[in-house]
Amino acid sequence: MKGPGLGTSGVTLCLCARDAAAGADRTQCGDPKPRGAPGLSLASVPYFRMPCCLSFLPAFLWLLLGATANAKLSDSWMNKPTFRPVFTRRPFIIAWNAPTQDCPPRFNVHLDLKLFDLNASPNEGFVDQNLTIFYKERLGMYPYYDEHGAPVSGGLPQNASLRAHLDKLPDGIQKYIRSRDKDGLAVIDWEEWRPIWVRNWQNKNVYRNNSRNLVASRHPSWPREQVEKEALYDFENAAREFMMETLRHAKNYRPRQLWGFYLFPDCYNHDYNKNRDSYTGHCPDVEISRNDQLSWLWEESTALYPSIYLDQILASSENGRKFVRSRVREAMRISYRHHKDYSLPVFVYTRPTYIRKLDFLSQMDLISTIGESAAQGAAGVIFWGDAEYTKSKETCQMIKRYLEEDLGRYIVNVTTATELCSQSLCNGNGRCLRQDNITDAFLHLNSANFQIVSAPKDSQGPSLRAEGKLSAEDIAVLRSQFRCQCYVDWYGDSCGIQRRTNGGAVATGPCGIVLLVSLVALIFTLL
Repeated sequence: MKGPGLGTSGVTLCLCARDAAAGADRTQCGDPKPRGAPGLSLASVPYFRMPCCLSFLPAFLWLLLGATANAKLSDSWMNKPTFRPVFTRRPFIIAWNAPTQDCPPRFNVHLDLKLFDLNASPNEGFVDQNLTIFYKERLGMYPYYDEHGAPVSGGLPQNASLRAHLDKLPDGIQKYIRSRDKDGLAVIDWEEWRPIWVRNWQNKNVYRNNSRNLVASRHPSWPREQVEKEALYDFENAAREFMMETLRHAKNYRPRQLWGFYLFPDCYNHDYNKNRDSYTGHCPDVEISRNDQLSWLWEESTALYPSIYLDQILASSENGRKFVRSRVREAMRISYRHHKDYSLPVFVYTRPTYIRKLDFLSQMDLISTIGESAAQGAAGVIFWGDAEYTKSKETCQMIKRYLEEDLGRYIVNVTTATELCSQSLCNGNGRCLRQDNITDAFLHLNSANFQIVSAPKDSQGPSLRAEGKLSAEDIAVLRSQFRCQCYVDWYGDSCGIQRRTNGGAVATGPCGIVLLVSLVALIFTLL
Protein backbone atom coordinates (compact mmCIF):
# COMPACT_ATOMS: atom_id res chain seq x y z
CA MET A 1 0.00 0.00 0.00
CA LYS A 2 2.96 2.29 0.45
CA GLY A 3 5.23 3.81 -2.16
CA PRO A 4 8.92 2.91 -2.41
CA GLY A 5 11.02 4.01 0.55
CA LEU A 6 13.26 7.03 0.35
CA GLY A 7 16.09 5.32 2.19
CA THR A 8 18.60 7.02 4.42
CA SER A 9 20.14 8.91 1.55
CA GLY A 10 16.83 10.34 0.41
CA VAL A 11 16.49 12.06 -2.92
CA THR A 12 18.79 14.59 -4.45
CA LEU A 13 18.84 18.29 -3.86
CA CYS A 14 16.76 19.21 -6.90
CA LEU A 15 20.03 20.26 -8.35
CA CYS A 16 18.63 19.64 -11.81
CA ALA A 17 15.48 18.41 -13.47
CA ARG A 18 14.87 14.76 -12.71
CA ASP A 19 12.40 11.98 -13.18
CA ALA A 20 10.97 11.61 -9.71
CA ALA A 21 9.26 8.38 -10.64
CA ALA A 22 12.59 6.69 -11.22
CA GLY A 23 13.41 6.88 -7.53
CA ALA A 24 17.14 7.19 -8.17
CA ASP A 25 19.31 8.02 -5.19
CA ARG A 26 21.49 10.44 -7.14
CA THR A 27 21.11 12.73 -10.11
CA GLN A 28 23.91 13.60 -12.48
CA CYS A 29 23.59 17.32 -12.76
CA GLY A 30 26.65 18.26 -14.76
CA ASP A 31 28.73 21.32 -14.00
CA PRO A 32 26.72 23.90 -12.05
CA LYS A 33 27.06 27.46 -13.20
CA PRO A 34 26.53 30.06 -10.47
CA ARG A 35 24.75 33.25 -11.39
CA GLY A 36 26.74 36.36 -11.94
CA ALA A 37 26.59 39.24 -9.50
CA PRO A 38 23.10 40.73 -9.55
CA GLY A 39 22.55 44.27 -10.66
CA LEU A 40 21.28 46.90 -8.25
CA SER A 41 18.99 49.83 -8.85
CA LEU A 42 19.19 52.64 -6.34
CA ALA A 43 15.63 53.52 -7.24
CA SER A 44 14.50 50.06 -6.20
CA VAL A 45 15.77 50.50 -2.62
CA PRO A 46 13.28 52.48 -0.52
CA TYR A 47 14.77 55.41 1.39
CA PHE A 48 18.27 54.75 0.03
CA ARG A 49 20.73 57.28 1.44
CA MET A 50 23.95 57.96 -0.46
CA PRO A 51 27.02 56.94 1.55
CA CYS A 52 28.80 60.11 2.64
CA CYS A 53 32.12 58.77 1.41
CA LEU A 54 30.74 58.70 -2.16
CA SER A 55 28.88 62.00 -2.04
CA PHE A 56 31.62 63.71 -4.03
CA LEU A 57 30.69 61.83 -7.21
CA PRO A 58 29.14 63.97 -9.94
CA ALA A 59 25.39 63.75 -10.31
CA PHE A 60 25.61 62.56 -13.91
CA LEU A 61 27.74 59.60 -12.78
CA TRP A 62 25.08 58.49 -10.32
CA LEU A 63 22.48 58.74 -13.06
CA LEU A 64 24.64 56.66 -15.36
CA LEU A 65 25.24 54.14 -12.61
CA GLY A 66 21.53 53.89 -11.91
CA ALA A 67 20.69 53.39 -15.57
CA THR A 68 23.31 50.67 -15.96
CA ALA A 69 22.21 48.88 -12.81
CA ASN A 70 18.57 49.13 -13.83
CA ALA A 71 19.34 47.24 -17.00
CA LYS A 72 20.58 44.36 -14.87
CA LEU A 73 17.74 44.46 -12.38
CA SER A 74 16.72 40.92 -11.47
CA ASP A 75 13.16 39.70 -11.04
CA SER A 76 13.59 39.04 -7.33
CA TRP A 77 13.80 42.77 -6.66
CA MET A 78 10.47 43.20 -8.34
CA ASN A 79 8.65 40.77 -6.05
CA LYS A 80 6.70 41.86 -3.02
CA PRO A 81 8.08 40.68 0.28
CA THR A 82 6.18 37.95 2.07
CA PHE A 83 4.94 37.50 5.62
CA ARG A 84 7.46 36.28 8.19
CA PRO A 85 7.33 32.60 9.22
CA VAL A 86 4.95 31.68 12.01
CA PHE A 87 5.85 29.63 15.12
CA THR A 88 9.45 29.10 14.07
CA ARG A 89 11.93 30.88 11.82
CA ARG A 90 11.73 27.97 9.41
CA PRO A 91 10.72 29.14 5.93
CA PHE A 92 8.59 26.05 5.27
CA ILE A 93 6.53 24.39 7.98
CA ILE A 94 4.55 21.16 7.94
CA ALA A 95 1.45 20.68 10.07
CA TRP A 96 -0.45 17.55 11.10
CA ASN A 97 -4.20 18.18 11.21
CA ALA A 98 -5.61 14.65 11.49
CA PRO A 99 -7.58 13.18 14.44
CA THR A 100 -4.98 10.57 15.38
CA GLN A 101 -5.06 11.35 19.09
CA ASP A 102 -6.99 8.10 19.70
CA CYS A 103 -4.19 5.80 18.50
CA PRO A 104 -2.22 5.77 21.80
CA PRO A 105 -5.07 5.31 24.33
CA ARG A 106 -7.26 2.98 22.26
CA PHE A 107 -4.70 0.83 20.48
CA ASN A 108 -1.40 1.52 22.27
CA VAL A 109 0.10 2.80 19.02
CA HIS A 110 2.27 5.86 19.59
CA LEU A 111 2.89 8.20 16.66
CA ASP A 112 5.95 10.42 16.39
CA LEU A 113 4.33 13.77 15.62
CA LYS A 114 7.39 15.77 16.68
CA LEU A 115 8.34 15.72 13.02
CA PHE A 116 5.67 18.37 12.47
CA ASP A 117 5.99 22.04 13.30
CA LEU A 118 2.48 21.94 14.69
CA ASN A 119 -0.03 19.24 15.54
CA ALA A 120 -3.74 19.97 15.87
CA SER A 121 -6.88 17.85 15.79
CA PRO A 122 -9.86 18.99 13.71
CA ASN A 123 -12.26 17.16 16.03
CA GLU A 124 -14.75 18.87 18.31
CA GLY A 125 -13.52 19.42 21.86
CA PHE A 126 -9.98 20.48 20.99
CA VAL A 127 -9.44 24.18 21.64
CA ASP A 128 -6.60 26.69 21.83
CA GLN A 129 -4.54 24.88 19.22
CA ASN A 130 -2.01 26.46 16.88
CA LEU A 131 -4.25 25.52 13.95
CA THR A 132 -8.01 25.98 14.20
CA ILE A 133 -10.60 24.91 11.63
CA PHE A 134 -13.96 26.67 11.84
CA TYR A 135 -16.51 24.38 10.24
CA LYS A 136 -19.90 25.84 9.36
CA GLU A 137 -21.47 25.08 12.73
CA ARG A 138 -18.56 26.52 14.72
CA LEU A 139 -18.57 30.14 13.61
CA GLY A 140 -21.54 32.49 13.76
CA MET A 141 -24.73 31.70 11.83
CA TYR A 142 -23.63 30.52 8.41
CA PRO A 143 -26.61 30.24 6.00
CA TYR A 144 -26.92 27.02 3.97
CA TYR A 145 -29.27 24.20 2.99
CA ASP A 146 -28.82 20.87 4.72
CA GLU A 147 -28.76 17.47 2.98
CA HIS A 148 -32.57 17.38 3.04
CA GLY A 149 -32.92 20.77 1.39
CA ALA A 150 -34.02 22.50 4.58
CA PRO A 151 -32.70 26.05 5.11
CA VAL A 152 -30.36 26.71 8.04
CA SER A 153 -30.00 30.32 9.22
CA GLY A 154 -32.03 31.47 6.23
CA GLY A 155 -30.48 29.14 3.66
CA LEU A 156 -29.30 31.91 1.33
CA PRO A 157 -26.83 34.63 2.33
CA GLN A 158 -29.27 37.29 1.06
CA ASN A 159 -32.03 35.75 3.17
CA ALA A 160 -29.97 35.59 6.36
CA SER A 161 -29.23 38.13 9.06
CA LEU A 162 -25.65 39.32 8.77
CA ARG A 163 -26.09 41.22 12.02
CA ALA A 164 -27.15 38.09 13.91
CA HIS A 165 -24.23 36.20 12.38
CA LEU A 166 -21.70 38.83 13.45
CA ASP A 167 -23.22 39.07 16.93
CA LYS A 168 -22.71 35.34 17.43
CA LEU A 169 -19.25 35.29 15.85
CA PRO A 170 -17.29 36.11 19.04
CA ASP A 171 -18.74 33.08 20.84
CA GLY A 172 -17.17 30.61 18.43
CA ILE A 173 -13.88 32.48 18.25
CA GLN A 174 -13.63 32.73 22.03
CA LYS A 175 -14.43 29.02 22.41
CA TYR A 176 -11.76 27.75 20.04
CA ILE A 177 -9.09 30.48 20.38
CA ARG A 178 -9.05 31.62 24.00
CA SER A 179 -6.28 34.22 23.90
CA ARG A 180 -6.39 37.40 21.85
CA ASP A 181 -2.59 37.42 21.63
CA LYS A 182 -2.12 33.85 20.44
CA ASP A 183 -0.32 33.22 17.14
CA GLY A 184 -1.86 30.61 14.89
CA LEU A 185 -3.54 29.57 11.67
CA ALA A 186 -7.31 30.14 11.54
CA VAL A 187 -9.09 28.38 8.67
CA ILE A 188 -12.76 28.99 7.87
CA ASP A 189 -14.20 25.94 6.12
CA TRP A 190 -17.43 27.03 4.42
CA GLU A 191 -18.04 24.75 1.46
CA GLU A 192 -21.82 24.75 0.99
CA TRP A 193 -21.89 27.61 -1.52
CA ARG A 194 -19.39 29.66 -3.50
CA PRO A 195 -19.46 33.47 -3.63
CA ILE A 196 -19.37 33.58 -7.46
CA TRP A 197 -22.78 32.73 -8.91
CA VAL A 198 -21.72 30.56 -11.85
CA ARG A 199 -19.56 28.35 -9.64
CA ASN A 200 -22.59 26.96 -7.85
CA TRP A 201 -23.26 23.92 -10.02
CA GLN A 202 -24.49 20.36 -9.43
CA ASN A 203 -25.63 19.99 -5.81
CA LYS A 204 -24.88 23.67 -5.19
CA ASN A 205 -27.36 24.71 -7.86
CA VAL A 206 -29.95 24.87 -5.09
CA TYR A 207 -28.54 28.28 -4.16
CA ARG A 208 -29.14 29.66 -7.65
CA ASN A 209 -32.60 28.12 -7.96
CA ASN A 210 -33.74 29.38 -4.57
CA SER A 211 -32.26 32.81 -5.27
CA ARG A 212 -34.38 32.98 -8.42
CA ASN A 213 -37.45 31.80 -6.51
CA LEU A 214 -36.89 34.44 -3.85
CA VAL A 215 -36.74 37.26 -6.41
CA ALA A 216 -39.73 35.87 -8.34
CA SER A 217 -41.81 35.72 -5.16
CA ARG A 218 -41.09 39.38 -4.49
CA HIS A 219 -41.56 40.48 -8.10
CA PRO A 220 -44.03 38.07 -9.76
CA SER A 221 -44.45 40.29 -12.84
CA TRP A 222 -40.76 40.43 -13.70
CA PRO A 223 -39.54 38.62 -16.84
CA ARG A 224 -37.14 35.71 -16.45
CA GLU A 225 -34.10 37.71 -17.57
CA GLN A 226 -34.70 40.40 -14.96
CA VAL A 227 -35.24 37.81 -12.25
CA GLU A 228 -31.98 36.11 -13.20
CA LYS A 229 -30.04 39.36 -13.13
CA GLU A 230 -31.45 40.42 -9.78
CA ALA A 231 -30.95 36.97 -8.23
CA LEU A 232 -27.31 36.94 -9.30
CA TYR A 233 -26.73 40.42 -7.90
CA ASP A 234 -28.48 39.71 -4.59
CA PHE A 235 -26.64 36.44 -4.04
CA GLU A 236 -23.14 37.64 -4.91
CA ASN A 237 -23.51 40.87 -2.98
CA ALA A 238 -24.74 39.09 0.16
CA ALA A 239 -22.14 36.32 -0.15
CA ARG A 240 -19.43 38.94 -0.40
CA GLU A 241 -20.67 40.78 2.68
CA PHE A 242 -20.93 37.55 4.70
CA MET A 243 -17.39 36.44 3.92
CA MET A 244 -15.78 39.88 4.01
CA GLU A 245 -17.36 40.98 7.29
CA THR A 246 -16.60 37.61 8.86
CA LEU A 247 -12.91 38.09 8.10
CA ARG A 248 -12.90 41.70 9.28
CA HIS A 249 -14.51 40.88 12.61
CA ALA A 250 -12.44 37.73 13.12
CA LYS A 251 -9.21 39.69 12.56
CA ASN A 252 -10.38 42.27 15.06
CA TYR A 253 -11.05 39.63 17.73
CA ARG A 254 -7.90 37.59 17.09
CA PRO A 255 -5.44 39.84 15.21
CA ARG A 256 -2.43 37.51 15.55
CA GLN A 257 -4.12 34.63 13.76
CA LEU A 258 -3.65 34.16 10.01
CA TRP A 259 -7.22 34.11 8.73
CA GLY A 260 -8.40 32.68 5.43
CA PHE A 261 -10.95 30.39 3.78
CA TYR A 262 -10.18 26.76 3.00
CA LEU A 263 -10.12 25.95 -0.74
CA PHE A 264 -9.57 29.58 -1.71
CA PRO A 265 -8.29 30.12 -4.29
CA ASP A 266 -9.44 27.15 -6.34
CA CYS A 267 -8.22 26.26 -9.82
CA TYR A 268 -10.98 24.01 -11.21
CA ASN A 269 -8.51 21.85 -13.13
CA HIS A 270 -10.19 18.49 -12.48
CA ASP A 271 -10.55 17.58 -16.15
CA TYR A 272 -7.90 14.84 -15.90
CA ASN A 273 -10.64 12.21 -16.18
CA LYS A 274 -11.70 13.49 -19.60
CA ASN A 275 -8.32 14.28 -21.14
CA ARG A 276 -5.71 12.01 -19.61
CA ASP A 277 -3.35 12.11 -22.59
CA SER A 278 -3.65 15.84 -23.29
CA TYR A 279 -4.12 17.03 -19.70
CA THR A 280 -2.05 20.13 -18.94
CA GLY A 281 -3.21 20.82 -15.40
CA HIS A 282 -3.65 24.49 -16.24
CA CYS A 283 -6.34 26.48 -14.50
CA PRO A 284 -8.88 27.55 -17.16
CA ASP A 285 -8.50 31.20 -18.14
CA VAL A 286 -12.08 31.91 -17.16
CA GLU A 287 -11.44 30.59 -13.64
CA ILE A 288 -8.32 32.72 -13.28
CA SER A 289 -10.43 35.72 -14.26
CA ARG A 290 -13.08 34.74 -11.72
CA ASN A 291 -10.43 34.43 -9.02
CA ASP A 292 -9.39 37.99 -9.83
CA GLN A 293 -13.00 39.04 -9.25
CA LEU A 294 -12.55 37.90 -5.65
CA SER A 295 -9.98 40.62 -4.98
CA TRP A 296 -12.09 41.78 -2.03
CA LEU A 297 -11.58 38.36 -0.41
CA TRP A 298 -7.81 38.27 -0.93
CA GLU A 299 -7.45 41.80 0.40
CA GLU A 300 -9.18 40.87 3.66
CA SER A 301 -7.44 37.50 4.07
CA THR A 302 -4.17 37.21 5.99
CA ALA A 303 -3.33 33.76 4.58
CA LEU A 304 -4.42 31.51 1.72
CA TYR A 305 -5.40 27.84 2.17
CA PRO A 306 -5.68 26.09 -1.22
CA SER A 307 -6.12 22.32 -1.53
CA ILE A 308 -4.14 19.77 -3.55
CA TYR A 309 -5.86 16.51 -2.52
CA LEU A 310 -4.90 13.81 -5.02
CA ASP A 311 -7.35 11.41 -6.62
CA GLN A 312 -6.20 7.80 -6.92
CA ILE A 313 -6.32 8.15 -10.72
CA LEU A 314 -3.45 10.65 -10.46
CA ALA A 315 -1.23 8.37 -8.37
CA SER A 316 2.47 8.39 -9.35
CA SER A 317 1.81 10.21 -12.61
CA GLU A 318 2.96 13.32 -14.41
CA ASN A 319 -0.68 14.40 -14.48
CA GLY A 320 -0.67 14.42 -10.69
CA ARG A 321 2.30 16.76 -10.70
CA LYS A 322 0.65 19.00 -13.32
CA PHE A 323 -2.53 19.09 -11.23
CA VAL A 324 -0.69 20.22 -8.11
CA ARG A 325 1.71 22.59 -9.85
CA SER A 326 -1.08 24.67 -11.38
CA ARG A 327 -3.08 24.84 -8.16
CA VAL A 328 -0.12 26.01 -6.10
CA ARG A 329 0.94 28.44 -8.85
CA GLU A 330 -2.52 30.03 -8.88
CA ALA A 331 -2.44 30.46 -5.11
CA MET A 332 1.00 32.06 -5.32
CA ARG A 333 -0.23 34.37 -8.11
CA ILE A 334 -3.16 35.50 -6.00
CA SER A 335 -0.96 35.97 -2.94
CA TYR A 336 1.31 38.33 -4.85
CA ARG A 337 -1.19 40.20 -7.00
CA HIS A 338 -4.08 40.93 -4.68
CA HIS A 339 -2.65 41.96 -1.35
CA LYS A 340 -1.23 45.32 -0.43
CA ASP A 341 2.39 45.74 0.69
CA TYR A 342 3.28 42.05 0.96
CA SER A 343 2.28 38.73 -0.56
CA LEU A 344 0.11 36.49 1.58
CA PRO A 345 1.57 33.34 3.11
CA VAL A 346 0.21 30.23 1.38
CA PHE A 347 -0.45 27.08 3.43
CA VAL A 348 -1.34 24.20 1.14
CA TYR A 349 -3.81 21.56 2.33
CA THR A 350 -2.96 18.00 1.35
CA ARG A 351 -3.54 14.48 2.64
CA PRO A 352 -1.14 11.64 3.46
CA THR A 353 -3.48 9.37 1.48
CA TYR A 354 -5.35 9.57 -1.80
CA ILE A 355 -8.96 10.78 -1.86
CA ARG A 356 -11.45 8.15 -0.65
CA LYS A 357 -8.60 5.69 -0.09
CA LEU A 358 -6.31 4.66 2.74
CA ASP A 359 -3.46 4.14 0.28
CA PHE A 360 -0.55 6.37 1.25
CA LEU A 361 1.06 8.78 -1.20
CA SER A 362 3.93 7.27 -3.18
CA GLN A 363 7.42 8.74 -3.11
CA MET A 364 6.75 10.49 -6.41
CA ASP A 365 3.56 12.00 -5.04
CA LEU A 366 5.27 13.20 -1.87
CA ILE A 367 7.56 15.13 -4.19
CA SER A 368 4.59 16.30 -6.29
CA THR A 369 2.75 17.63 -3.22
CA ILE A 370 5.13 18.64 -0.42
CA GLY A 371 8.12 19.17 -2.70
CA GLU A 372 6.15 21.14 -5.28
CA SER A 373 4.66 23.42 -2.63
CA ALA A 374 8.08 24.13 -1.11
CA ALA A 375 9.73 24.77 -4.48
CA GLN A 376 7.10 27.37 -5.43
CA GLY A 377 7.61 29.29 -2.19
CA ALA A 378 4.61 28.23 -0.12
CA ALA A 379 4.87 28.93 3.60
CA GLY A 380 3.90 25.38 4.49
CA VAL A 381 1.83 22.27 3.98
CA ILE A 382 -1.03 21.05 6.19
CA PHE A 383 -1.81 17.33 6.30
CA TRP A 384 -5.53 16.87 6.93
CA GLY A 385 -7.14 13.55 7.76
CA ASP A 386 -10.39 12.10 9.06
CA ALA A 387 -11.61 9.45 11.50
CA GLU A 388 -10.83 6.64 9.04
CA TYR A 389 -7.18 6.98 10.01
CA THR A 390 -7.87 5.74 13.53
CA LYS A 391 -10.72 3.28 13.04
CA SER A 392 -8.58 0.28 14.02
CA LYS A 393 -5.22 -0.74 15.41
CA GLU A 394 -4.17 -1.72 11.90
CA THR A 395 -4.76 1.75 10.46
CA CYS A 396 -2.91 3.36 13.37
CA GLN A 397 0.05 1.03 12.78
CA MET A 398 0.01 1.84 9.06
CA ILE A 399 0.25 5.56 9.83
CA LYS A 400 3.02 4.91 12.35
CA ARG A 401 5.11 3.05 9.76
CA TYR A 402 4.49 5.72 7.13
CA LEU A 403 5.61 8.45 9.53
CA GLU A 404 8.74 6.53 10.48
CA GLU A 405 9.66 5.70 6.90
CA ASP A 406 8.62 7.45 3.66
CA LEU A 407 6.70 10.45 4.99
CA GLY A 408 8.96 11.14 7.95
CA ARG A 409 12.15 10.96 5.92
CA TYR A 410 10.77 13.19 3.22
CA ILE A 411 9.58 15.78 5.74
CA VAL A 412 13.07 15.96 7.26
CA ASN A 413 14.56 16.15 3.77
CA VAL A 414 12.46 19.06 2.54
CA THR A 415 12.27 21.12 5.73
CA THR A 416 16.04 20.89 6.20
CA ALA A 417 16.71 21.75 2.55
CA THR A 418 14.39 24.78 2.60
CA GLU A 419 16.02 26.05 5.78
CA LEU A 420 19.54 25.61 4.42
CA CYS A 421 18.60 27.30 1.15
CA SER A 422 17.14 30.24 3.07
CA GLN A 423 20.32 30.59 5.12
CA SER A 424 22.68 30.18 2.16
CA LEU A 425 20.90 32.29 -0.47
CA CYS A 426 18.70 34.64 1.55
CA ASN A 427 20.66 35.29 4.77
CA GLY A 428 17.81 33.63 6.65
CA ASN A 429 15.59 36.62 5.79
CA GLY A 430 13.54 35.02 3.02
CA ARG A 431 12.52 31.75 1.44
CA CYS A 432 13.75 30.12 -1.76
CA LEU A 433 11.48 29.61 -4.75
CA ARG A 434 12.04 28.36 -8.27
CA GLN A 435 13.39 30.71 -10.88
CA ASP A 436 11.65 28.76 -13.63
CA ASN A 437 8.41 27.15 -12.54
CA ILE A 438 8.15 24.77 -15.48
CA THR A 439 11.21 22.82 -14.36
CA ASP A 440 11.31 19.91 -11.94
CA ALA A 441 13.71 21.66 -9.58
CA PHE A 442 13.04 20.70 -5.97
CA LEU A 443 14.51 21.62 -2.61
CA HIS A 444 16.01 18.29 -1.58
CA LEU A 445 19.15 17.35 0.29
CA ASN A 446 22.02 16.08 -1.82
CA SER A 447 22.45 12.39 -0.99
CA ALA A 448 26.19 12.72 -1.59
CA ASN A 449 26.50 15.12 1.35
CA PHE A 450 23.58 14.30 3.65
CA GLN A 451 22.06 11.35 5.43
CA ILE A 452 18.73 11.09 7.20
CA VAL A 453 19.34 9.11 10.36
CA SER A 454 17.48 8.00 13.47
CA ALA A 455 17.95 10.23 16.48
CA PRO A 456 19.27 8.72 19.74
CA LYS A 457 16.58 6.99 21.75
CA ASP A 458 16.97 9.44 24.63
CA SER A 459 16.49 12.42 22.29
CA GLN A 460 13.68 14.81 23.16
CA GLY A 461 13.22 15.84 19.54
CA PRO A 462 11.95 14.08 16.40
CA SER A 463 13.00 10.49 15.79
CA LEU A 464 14.64 11.42 12.46
CA ARG A 465 17.15 14.11 11.59
CA ALA A 466 19.46 15.13 8.76
CA GLU A 467 23.23 15.03 9.09
CA GLY A 468 25.56 16.70 6.63
CA LYS A 469 26.68 20.01 5.20
CA LEU A 470 26.04 21.91 1.98
CA SER A 471 29.01 21.92 -0.34
CA ALA A 472 30.09 24.89 -2.42
CA GLU A 473 28.75 23.04 -5.45
CA ASP A 474 25.38 22.54 -3.75
CA ILE A 475 25.10 26.26 -3.05
CA ALA A 476 26.16 27.16 -6.59
CA VAL A 477 23.48 24.96 -8.10
CA LEU A 478 20.88 26.32 -5.68
CA ARG A 479 21.72 29.80 -6.94
CA SER A 480 21.22 28.68 -10.51
CA GLN A 481 17.83 27.08 -9.81
CA PHE A 482 16.28 29.22 -7.06
CA ARG A 483 15.90 32.83 -5.99
CA CYS A 484 14.80 34.54 -2.80
CA GLN A 485 11.50 36.03 -1.78
CA CYS A 486 12.35 38.23 1.17
CA TYR A 487 10.34 38.58 4.34
CA VAL A 488 8.69 41.91 5.14
CA ASP A 489 11.27 44.68 5.78
CA TRP A 490 14.07 42.85 3.96
CA TYR A 491 15.21 43.56 0.41
CA GLY A 492 17.76 42.57 -2.19
CA ASP A 493 18.63 39.49 -4.19
CA SER A 494 20.02 37.94 -1.00
CA CYS A 495 17.58 39.66 1.41
CA GLY A 496 20.53 41.42 3.01
CA ILE A 497 19.13 44.95 3.17
CA GLN A 498 16.73 45.94 5.93
CA ARG A 499 14.44 48.94 5.84
CA ARG A 500 13.97 50.73 9.11
CA THR A 501 10.41 50.70 10.35
CA ASN A 502 10.56 54.40 11.27
CA GLY A 503 11.00 55.39 7.65
CA GLY A 504 14.67 56.21 7.99
CA ALA A 505 17.58 55.00 5.92
CA VAL A 506 18.16 51.44 4.94
CA ALA A 507 20.27 49.39 7.32
CA THR A 508 22.45 46.85 5.60
CA GLY A 509 22.60 43.26 6.71
CA PRO A 510 25.47 40.83 6.07
CA CYS A 511 25.52 41.84 2.40
CA GLY A 512 25.97 45.55 3.07
CA ILE A 513 29.73 45.59 2.63
CA VAL A 514 29.48 43.47 -0.49
CA LEU A 515 26.87 45.87 -1.86
CA LEU A 516 29.11 48.89 -1.29
CA VAL A 517 32.13 47.20 -2.85
CA SER A 518 30.01 46.20 -5.86
CA LEU A 519 28.87 49.79 -6.35
CA VAL A 520 32.43 51.13 -6.24
CA ALA A 521 33.61 48.43 -8.64
CA LEU A 522 30.85 49.29 -11.09
CA ILE A 523 31.76 52.98 -10.90
CA PHE A 524 35.37 52.29 -11.82
CA THR A 525 34.18 50.03 -14.64
CA LEU A 526 32.16 52.89 -16.08
CA LEU A 527 35.11 55.27 -15.74
